[in-house]
Amino acid sequence: MGIPGTGWAIESDMLVFGVLAGLAYAILAAGIVLVYRATKVINLAHGEIGVFGAALLAKLVLDWHWNFWLAFAASLAAGAAVGAVVEMGVIRRLAKSPRLILLVATLGVGQVAFLARVLLPEIENHAPFPSPLNREAEFGGVVLSSPHFMMLAFVPAVIVGLTLFLTKTPFGIAVRASADNPDRAKLAGVPVMRVSTTVWAISGALAVLTVALLNPVTGAVVGLPTASVGPSLLLHALAAALVGGLTSMPRALIGGIVVGVVEAVMTANGAPTGSTDLVLFIAILVMTLLRRRDVDSSADGLGITVKTPPLPEAMRNLWWVRRSGLITAVAAVVVAACLPLVFTSSAGTYMLTKVLIFALIGLSVTVLAGWAGQLTLGQFAFVGIGALVATQLAGHGVPFLAAVAEAAVAGGIAAFVVGLPALRVKGPFLAMTTLAFAVACQSWLYGQDLFGEGPTYTFPELELFGLLDLSSERTVYFLTLVVLVVTAAAVARLRRTGAGISIVAVRDNERAAASFAVSPVAAKLSAFVFAGALAGLAGGLYAAATGQFALTATTTPAIFGPDQSTFIISMVVIGGLGRVSGSVLGAIYLVGLPALFGESVSVSLATSGIGVLALILFQPGGLTQLALSARSAFLTHLARGREAPPAPSRPPIHALPRPEPRPVADQAAPAIEVSGVDVAFGGRVALKDASLRVARGEVVGVIGSNGAGKSTLMNVISGFIRPQSGRIHIGGLDVTSFSPHRRAALGVGRVFQDARLFGDLTVHETVRVALEARKRSEFVPSLLALPAGWTSERRKITDADAYIDFIGLGRYAHTLTSELSTGTRRIVEMCCLLAQGADVLLLDEPTAGVAQKESEAFGPLIKSIQTELSATVVIIEHDMPLVMSISDRLYCYSAGRLIAEGAPEAVRDNPDVVAAYLGTDKRAIERSDALTGAKDHP
Repeated sequence: MGIPGTGWAIESDMLVFGVLAGLAYAILAAGIVLVYRATKVINLAHGEIGVFGAALLAKLVLDWHWNFWLAFAASLAAGAAVGAVVEMGVIRRLAKSPRLILLVATLGVGQVAFLARVLLPEIENHAPFPSPLNREAEFGGVVLSSPHFMMLAFVPAVIVGLTLFLTKTPFGIAVRASADNPDRAKLAGVPVMRVSTTVWAISGALAVLTVALLNPVTGAVVGLPTASVGPSLLLHALAAALVGGLTSMPRALIGGIVVGVVEAVMTANGAPTGSTDLVLFIAILVMTLLRRRDVDSSADGLGITVKTPPLPEAMRNLWWVRRSGLITAVAAVVVAACLPLVFTSSAGTYMLTKVLIFALIGLSVTVLAGWAGQLTLGQFAFVGIGALVATQLAGHGVPFLAAVAEAAVAGGIAAFVVGLPALRVKGPFLAMTTLAFAVACQSWLYGQDLFGEGPTYTFPELELFGLLDLSSERTVYFLTLVVLVVTAAAVARLRRTGAGISIVAVRDNERAAASFAVSPVAAKLSAFVFAGALAGLAGGLYAAATGQFALTATTTPAIFGPDQSTFIISMVVIGGLGRVSGSVLGAIYLVGLPALFGESVSVSLATSGIGVLALILFQPGGLTQLALSARSAFLTHLARGREAPPAPSRPPIHALPRPEPRPVADQAAPAIEVSGVDVAFGGRVALKDASLRVARGEVVGVIGSNGAGKSTLMNVISGFIRPQSGRIHIGGLDVTSFSPHRRAALGVGRVFQDARLFGDLTVHETVRVALEARKRSEFVPSLLALPAGWTSERRKITDADAYIDFIGLGRYAHTLTSELSTGTRRIVEMCCLLAQGADVLLLDEPTAGVAQKESEAFGPLIKSIQTELSATVVIIEHDMPLVMSISDRLYCYSAGRLIAEGAPEAVRDNPDVVAAYLGTDKRAIERSDALTGAKDHP
């Protein structure tokens, strides 16, 4: 049978062996699905746990002559024990952490599992991987051996058993409940911890079963099982798991078989090397894009970024304390410039250069993971693209600096192509997509004619401006040092600008950032492209430092493999995620120190996988956090007995900075008009024929019981929910199709119920994010410190100071918002509305979480802000005295439908409102009014 138009044939043996390989992928995918269903974590250590158990099985059978089935059972038990230990020692301790932390932790677990396998006693009897039988049978011209029969016997039984286990048993129901809502499951009596431990134990046993079944089929020789569980195999399993949506065992089985058959057919028909991995990358990208987008508003950041401890008041304004970072950086550069005088050999100089290059690559991960919260497992692929582009350009006579610059451009373009579709997905799904890209690059892209035609390419010996001989390792070192210093300074400056702050804001709270007119897609894509350009730049320098790369149709540079991307993640986490210093310290620790003390596998893994786990568990900020804590302790000691100097006085504020007037589509139109809006989530109706009309300068309250549709209505107006029908007009302009950040740019300000803001930004930085609604900070001018960008940043800093002083938050200006009380964060939100210059204010329970005494001050504060901005206000509030005291009109919703509107006292007295919401009579409301001094409207 053939495939029309391709010239390819499909034979029975291709299908049989494709199905058998697919069964192996399916059972590996089953372990991934099981863990994901229970904990929402993609276990990247799954394969390495299986390798460890399979190595133990081989040792028991071949060297210690155990009965195969007894050794098999013992190995499965060992895999289950490892899985249980991982859950109790790592996963459970990080249960409250963001999911991306757990993903990074599984990288460390995988490296530790690999180290454990290496430390096992060496197998003395090298032989094919053991199998219990030694028989063959022929079916239709296809010869099957005992490993094939074991695969056919075990895999379907395991898949069916797991499916029934998860869907038909009380324990399976408990697994799903624990994954969906652990806290609620606990209240329902589900033993969440025991469920999680059991799931990880089963997953560990499945990992061992996978490798034990797969190794005999692939003809693996004992002692070299690692090749069977590399990133490419993990990619196959992830593709199969995604066919099942990471939740369905039967569909994962089908996905594994499809992947295996496609691979077998392509390989048997002579498809180009690596083309299967390319197809898998495209398939994973498509499947992730087809997933329903996550509407969870929780922070997407890794949650392990460096926190700066507060400095003593008595020391804070000393010049050497304020400049301590700059002093340390200058000292580090001086030391780095002197190191070639100590390490004089060619190998020593190359090692120093490699540390600098890895620090530069680390900067790209700092921007992407530390600032944008986007975990990538394919960053080294951009390094490889940059290195090979620079090699080819330099080999064709392009000047060295131009070749390296174009390598950076190539890295940025590649990042744009991958990032534009990949950034539609979050967290672990982006990591999966970039891992697939890295595998496809290593196995397919690097071997294309784009990078040359010969088997070996050498970076030529070049001169720089006729003065510097780039064939000298020392010259390349100093050139790399200069590039690193300039790039690090630019990155550090970018973080202090509106462009850098906006990227962090999107990571911490995408909805709040969008409500300040920051485009989440633009912010994340800017970080992705810039990180790719930095990686490409590092690749160009890597090409010059290394000198040559061997490329053939069947082999690709191992130096650019996906494992290097996980190494970079480990490096930056150990150094301190989110800080420039973290990239440098991590490179020194993981690249420099092993080179000094021996690059054995044990030393390298002990300083990466174990280090990552230790730091995530006990010191999430890494080495930079340790240094900052030591500095804080030292300054605290020096501050004893000193008096804090008086705070510098600022001139009084006579007038707040005014935003430029926004164009209005229709001056006579109402500020807000919502008509005929329907919203349904699945089968539940949230809003039905909803309407709202608010005149300019009016304050309108929206009341109703929980679940009445009030917040949904607010989300519809601000653009976070697209209605199934109906129209929304702001100032006469139809904004129904506008994104939230476009509506914010039109003057729509939003306050959310959670008052979370941006946990890793200070109050001053948060207000500067709000100022982005007036004039957006451009990325390139901010990065290069161009005059226009510098002037704009200075103005925003001054304006933020003015708004903070006006609202009375001066003492908190440089405090992280995550360290503030709920009431203070609520005031910061009001300050941001002022800075944003919004003229339509949507306040969703602005006093939620605030003590009654504090909430009494919010009525006058809201009215003063409305007056200052000449704004229109829509407020959702359960504090009836507050909403009655400031509202011109009220709307009351119940079960998604409008049941009353009009003057506050008329709505309050409406029998339908009393029955549906107030649940009491007028006298109870009047008593509340009397307590707060609220007055009735005439």
